[in-house]
Amino acid sequence: MLPLEGQQLGNYDVVKRIRVGGMGAVYEGRQRTAFGRRVAIKVILGDYATDPDMRRRFEREARTIARLHHPNILPLIEFGIEKNVLYLVMPFIDGGTLTSYLRRNLPDLEEISAIYQQLLDAVEYAHDEGLIHRDIKSSNVLLELHRNTPPHVYLADFGLVRTARQAEQEQAGKPIPLDQVPGTPHYMAPEQTLGIITPLTDIYALGVLLYQMLTGELPYNDEDDIKVIQMHLNDPIPSPCDHDVSIPRELEAVVRTAMAKLPEERFQSVAELRAAFLAAMRGSASASSTVEPLTERTRRSVSLQRRASMPLTTSEVYERSEEPVALPRRPHQPAPPPAVLELTERRRPRGSRELRATDDFRLRQRVTEEPVKPVARPKPRPAPPTRRHLPRLLYLTVLVPLILLLLILMPRVLGVSFFPAGFPIFGTAPVATVYVTPQSKDFQETYVLTASPQVQTPNPKMHTIPDHVLQATLTDMRTVPTTGVETTPAMQAHGTVVFINRGNDAVTIPAQFVLTTAQGIQVQLTQAVLVPPQMNGQPGSATALAVAVAPGASGNIAALALDGPCCNNHISVENPVAFTGGADAQAVHVVTQADLGLAKSAALAALQHQITQQLQKQLYAGEALVGQLVTSASVSATPSVGAQADQVQVVTVLHVTAIAYNPAMANHMTLELLNQTAIQTLGAAYQLQGTPVILSTHVESQQANGLAFLDISARGTWVYVFTEQEIEQWRQMIKGATRDAALAYLNTQIGVGAVQIRLPFGSDHLPTSVDEIKIISIIPAP
Repeated sequence: MLPLEGQQLGNYDVVKRIRVGGMGAVYEGRQRTAFGRRVAIKVILGDYATDPDMRRRFEREARTIARLHHPNILPLIEFGIEKNVLYLVMPFIDGGTLTSYLRRNLPDLEEISAIYQQLLDAVEYAHDEGLIHRDIKSSNVLLELHRNTPPHVYLADFGLVRTARQAEQEQAGKPIPLDQVPGTPHYMAPEQTLGIITPLTDIYALGVLLYQMLTGELPYNDEDDIKVIQMHLNDPIPSPCDHDVSIPRELEAVVRTAMAKLPEERFQSVAELRAAFLAAMRGSASASSTVEPLTERTRRSVSLQRRASMPLTTSEVYERSEEPVALPRRPHQPAPPPAVLELTERRRPRGSRELRATDDFRLRQRVTEEPVKPVARPKPRPAPPTRRHLPRLLYLTVLVPLILLLLILMPRVLGVSFFPAGFPIFGTAPVATVYVTPQSKDFQETYVLTASPQVQTPNPKMHTIPDHVLQATLTDMRTVPTTGVETTPAMQAHGTVVFINRGNDAVTIPAQFVLTTAQGIQVQLTQAVLVPPQMNGQPGSATALAVAVAPGASGNIAALALDGPCCNNHISVENPVAFTGGADAQAVHVVTQADLGLAKSAALAALQHQITQQLQKQLYAGEALVGQLVTSASVSATPSVGAQADQVQVVTVLHVTAIAYNPAMANHMTLELLNQTAIQTLGAAYQLQGTPVILSTHVESQQANGLAFLDISARGTWVYVFTEQEIEQWRQMIKGATRDAALAYLNTQIGVGAVQIRLPFGSDHLPTSVDEIKIISIIPAP
C-alpha cells in the first residue's frame, strides 16, 4: 500500500504518518465537516489489508471501541472503508504516548499515582464489560498534557481484545511457539505462552507498567523477543528498589505481587491492585515524612537531571517559551549610594497617544548624595634640591614627557595600547564592552520514512525515499548417511503341496491342516482341498497353498521335503518345488526427516557466504540492506523419507529476498525535515549551528512487497541570531545606564541567553555615547 499522505479517506484529509507498527499505521488527519479538527486515522498496512482474518480483527476492534464509554479509553469517532482501505478515526492526542513521555521525564510519585489510577480505572471498566485487553503497554497509553496538573490518560489499541467467554472457550494449556504468541513480549504474562488468557494477564501487564513508570526501564529487556519471553517464564522478578534506592519498598511489594509468575499469587482483580497501590502510596508518604525526608527530594532531583540532559521536543519548546524569564541574580554587594533611575522619553511625533515598545528610552543615573569634601591640611614644604640630584632631575624632566608622548601616539598611529580599554588618560576612548550569549535550542525528533520500490525520487513532503527488492536463488546438493533404524519382522515361507489319492473315495483335507517334514519343519494349508479318487487306475490329485508355521528362513524347505503318506493309507503328499519367502527379523537403515533437517542446516550454513556475495553484486553505489533477509528453503530427498537406505541425497534450494536503500539519502531527508521543524517552531530568527547528527536508524517493519518503514532520529542545535537593528536599539537603551540596569534590560530581550558587561576603566556606568558601547555576540560551542 502506497503512503496515504495528501489523500482523502471519506470525510478526512490525511496529513502525515505519526506512528507505524508491524501490521498497521496511524496518520494525522483533518476532519472536513468539523472545521479541520485534528484526528488520528488508523489503517492496515501492506498485505495485511487483503487478509480476511486481519480485516475481521480490525472490524472487531472498531465494534469493541464503539461499545466502550469511559473518560480514560480513547473513543471511536468513525469506522469506514475508502478505496478498499479500512480505517478507524479517533481523537488526536498531541501529548504522545507514555513511552515517549518516560524517555524525557521520570515522573515523581504524585504524578505516577495520578497516571496509574486513571489507567486502573480504564482496565477495570473493560473487565467489568467482560473484555480482556491483552496488550497493555506504554505505547498504548496516550497522554493529554496539562501545564499545572498531571496528564490525562487514554487507553488505546483494542486490536487483541478477547471477551471473557471467548477466553474460556479457547483451547488452553497447549504450548504456543514463542515467536507466534500474540501480544507484546515485554509485557506478556507467563501463562500467555500456553494460550491462557484471563483478566490476570492484564494484571501482570499493569505490574510491568508500574515497574517501568517507577524506574524508567522495563523489567525484562533484550533485542531478542523470544529471550524476553523466556525471561518472563524463568527469571526472578527484578526489584525496582535495586534500580533506584529512592523508590519506596511498599511499591516494590505491589510490583512483585502484580508480576507473580503464578496467576493465583497475583492480585485477583484491578480493585485489589488499586487498594494495594493506594495503601503503598500512603505508607511511602508517611515514611518519607518521618524517616527519610530526602527520599522524594532525591527522586525529583534525579528527574530534573534526566529531564535537563535530554533535548526538548517541539511541544516542550512551546511550553518553555511561555514561562517567565528569570533574571540572573548577582552576588551580594554593598549597597551603592542612593540613586534614582529616571526613564526619559525622547520626543515622539505628534498624534502618538500611547507608549509603544519601539519608543526610544534612555536609562540614566542621577546621584542624589552630595560628595564629601576632604579636610584641607597644610602641605609640607619641600627641601631645596641639592647639586647632587640636579642631573637626575634633568634626565627625568626630558625622559618622562617623551614616554608619555609615545604612549599617547601608539594607539592612534599603530593601534597598540598598553592600557585597558576605557582607561581615562592618554587619549584612549572609554569603551564599554557587552558580551551577549544568544539562546540556543536543541531539537531531537524521530521521523518515519517510507522506502518503496514504486518511488523514483525522494519526496520530503511525503516522507518517502526509493528502494528496490533484491532476490537470489542458490542450490546445494549433498549425500549424507541415514540415521534412522528399523527392525523388519520375520517372514513366513510359502509354497504349494500336492495331494495324491489312490483310493476309491474322495477325501477332503481341511484348512490349517499341518504337515511335518522329515526335518521337523511344519507347514499348514491355507485353504481346504478336495482330493478326487482314482479313476481308471490313475490316482486322483489336488494342489493346495501352504505356509510355514514358524516365521523365519527355516521355513524355506527344499523340494520334496514333504514326500510320503498323509492322512490315511490311500493319501500321500509332496511339495514339488521349494518353499520361498521366509526371512528372519533384522535391523535396517531408513531415511528420516531428521536426516533432511541436518542436511538443510549444513547447506544453509554453506550458502550464507554466497548469499552475501549475490546480494552485494545487486547493490547500487552507496546502498545498504534494510532489516532482515527474508529466506525460504525447499528440500527434496532421494530416496524419500521412510525408505530403506544407508545414504540419502538431499537437494536444498534457498530463495532470498532483501530490500536495499540509500542511507545517505534517508539521513539527508531526515536532517532536512528536522531543520524545517525547527524553523517552523522557533521562527526564522534562529539558525542552525554546526551540523545536525543522526542518532539512530531503526527498521520499524518491512513488507513482502518491498515497502520498509524506517524510524530515524536526529538532533541539532539552533541559535538565535541578533540583527543590527536589535543591537543598535540595545545601545540606545543602555547608554548612560548602570551595570545593573543594563543587565536587567538585556536579560529580558528576546533571544538573549546570558549577558556580561565590562565597563570602562574607573567607571561605574556605561558611556553616554552609543559609539563607545561595543556589543559582541558570543556563539556557544556546539
